[in-house]
Amino acid sequence: SSGINAEYGDIDAISFEQFKSMITLMNNFSDFEVAVRMYQIAKKPLAKLDFKRAVYICSGEMFDDTLLDMIFYVFDEVGDGYLEYTDFVQIMKFPETGFAAKVVQDEQSTLGEYFKKCVRTEMLRSYA
Repeated sequence: SSGINAEYGDIDAISFEQFKSMITLMNNFSDFEVAVRMYQIAKKPLAKLDFKRAVYICSGEMFDDTLLDMIFYVFDEVGDGYLEYTDFVQIMKFPETGFAAKVVQDEQSTLGEYFKKCVRTEMLRSYA
């Protein structure tokens, strides 16, 4: 939809440094999950700045704006610029449930599988 594209622009791929930052977050995901869970308990959506701060506190990584834009582009189901707990944490923990378990139209794979395949393809394309 044009609202999402206007919000996040054209995002094509991530750099190796961005990928490394994401892997560092995943290695510290339990701490990140606790921090983000506080937003769910308070019934507050997670803004980009809050997300970035939680990533830094939990992993020591400072996500740049491009990586933040990509995460919000992929996981912000509503397109409102905020993440709900289930938008990111649940999908990252259990990629074959909820939103990620929906079958991609005209594909035999779920969104979680499709996302993994897309990341793999884009990484290979970016560094070829």
